Amino acid sequence: MVTLARQKLAGRDAAFLIGDAAAPPVGEQRFDAVLVRHVLWALPDPGRALRHWAGLLRPGGRLVLVEGVWGTAGPVGIPAERLTGLLTPIAGQVRVERLSGDPLLWGGEVTDERYAVVAVTA
Repeated sequence: MVTLARQKLAGRDAAFLIGDAAAPPVGEQRFDAVLVRHVLWALPDPGRALRHWAGLLRPGGRLVLVEGVWGTAGPVGIPAERLTGLLTPIAGQVRVERLSGDPLLWGGEVTDERYAVVAVTA
């Protein structure tokens, strides 16, 4: 996937790092935003990853998480209520945007829970 991304963005100002998703190898850099899509639910300690990612943000930075719960036989994912509970102690503001009802985002109708959470650091 990284090779394909590099090819797509050849000649543009983009950097690709390979490392632990829960603790990306970015050193002491601070960012305006951290965007994570469908990763948190698969990590062994989501709370630790959220604390680390929030620590990468400048004051007023945004942590944007696209997650959900999907599958019928054995649902996987992280419910929005659990994620907001993990974020509330570490973020100044937490907002949930429900995304399940927009088929353009998913290539068709979905019946499972899909959402984005935007957390703003203090």
